[in-house]
Amino acid sequence: MLNHTVVMRECECLHEPIEGYAGVANLLLIVISLPLISFVGVVLNFFNIFIFCDQKNTAAKYLTALSCSDVGVCMAGIFVICSDSLRAHSFVIDQVFVFLLPKIIPLGLFFQMLSVYITVLAAFDCFYSVYCGTKCEPKRSTWAPRVLALVVISVAGYNIVQFGDLQAIECLHPDNYTLFELCPTEMRVSETYVIVYKGYLYALSMAFLPFVLLTFLTVSIIVMLRRKNETMHMDKAEKEECEDDGGNNPVVLLLVVLLFLCCNLTSLLVNVFEMLKFNMAFETEAVLIDIGNFLVVINATANFFVYMGSSEEFRSSFYQRIRQLWRPKSTRLPLLHDHRIRLFNRNPVASSI
Repeated sequence: MLNHTVVMRECECLHEPIEGYAGVANLLLIVISLPLISFVGVVLNFFNIFIFCDQKNTAAKYLTALSCSDVGVCMAGIFVICSDSLRAHSFVIDQVFVFLLPKIIPLGLFFQMLSVYITVLAAFDCFYSVYCGTKCEPKRSTWAPRVLALVVISVAGYNIVQFGDLQAIECLHPDNYTLFELCPTEMRVSETYVIVYKGYLYALSMAFLPFVLLTFLTVSIIVMLRRKNETMHMDKAEKEECEDDGGNNPVVLLLVVLLFLCCNLTSLLVNVFEMLKFNMAFETEAVLIDIGNFLVVINATANFFVYMGSSEEFRSSFYQRIRQLWRPKSTRLPLLHDHRIRLFNRNPVASSI
């Protein structure tokens, strides 16, 4: 009888703790700060959803979808970015997430790209509303769910290939015990895949194309509003559609664009350096990756502050809901018998955003 001995491969992708200044940066940014910011981002985006979801205008549909996508980005900050760093400090977390990360990393990338292109859709919707006026509102309302569904399907199709990037492999640790490690697949280390998909396509789809579209749309909106104001042909309803109190509402979109560019510039540079095979010190590259991941979650959290700082109507609606949540029970209980009471009143907040 022949005995067949199976030789197990040695571990080659062990997730070891980062040392030096890169380890300190990872601890402060990713392990400590990022979960807190991600949690705050989830809460604030739910406030955005509650405020905009009660509105029936077209702009509210895009802003509700954007907030939902940003919730996914913030959740990815906890369950993808932070958990990946914690793997180096806990064997249990490592062995759990070595199976989860190949599935949830593509989801995090999906939500990140989805947020970008929903922002583009919101900018195009405002452009179209300024160009056509209030007469195009029915058409905008009809097409909004369709184009949102198309973007969701397209972004999902683009990112589905990344489910084949990583795999869990059983291996033999140098200390002579077996474990599972997270390794890149053959596709992920392919030079063509790295240069074309992770390099050129990423730069095109996540930086260049959104930047060009958002810049063109925002500048066009501002120019059209100024021309209409100069000729006095813009009626009050049109003006309220894309203007806010005390200033042109496209400024809000411009702030969102600039925030996106600033927060995603680091991640773009890291991918371009990888594409061009630019050699960086390991600690420098690790710090840049951590900063890029941290800023992506900041971007998903900060839209709330853009709305708060740029829209008086959004602030009023937010404070109203806070007062309703913290109203003493003695004043809230009698209202439960009135079936006509709504938790959120309809205030046209999103129509000006």
